[in-house]
Amino acid sequence: MTCTIVTNGEELLLKCKNEGEEPYISIKMPMRYRIWELYCKGYDTFYLNCEYGVPMWAAQFICALKLYNNITLNIVIPYYFQFYNWTDEYRHIYFDLNCRADSSVTPNLRYHEKSYDYTDEFMIDRSDLLLVFGKPEDKLHAVDYAKRRGIEIEYYPLDYSVKGSFSN
Repeated sequence: MTCTIVTNGEELLLKCKNEGEEPYISIKMPMRYRIWELYCKGYDTFYLNCEYGVPMWAAQFICALKLYNNITLNIVIPYYFQFYNWTDEYRHIYFDLNCRADSSVTPNLRYHEKSYDYTDEFMIDRSDLLLVFGKPEDKLHAVDYAKRRGIEIEYYPLDYSVKGSFSN
């Protein structure tokens, strides 16, 4: 079975950028566990956009699982040069993950206001499940599209509650 992973983007608002500190540790552990649970339930193919944050972390977990399990990672890049304004560290991780993925496609060569929407649609059209790291009240194009397509949707809220974590 196939799963697409998306996020509400809330992790991008965190003040602390050191992923070895809280709240990142408390965010990543439940993510890793949920992806493992899905794999154990038969989800062996995953789609994500490898954007910084939840999608990139999920790709790292899936690549780690690939070392000892038959699991497929498909990265769908929203547009060419998605990584352009990223730090060298995240750019390196991004390229490494793209090399380790089973496939990497770019449906949009240039950025436009619908790049991410088209990417979500591309992934969802190939999926049985949409895993949303967020809440049902979040307004996401991916959720609306999955509902119209009759794709199962699972919400998995992450705990960003470490005091002082968010930038204003």
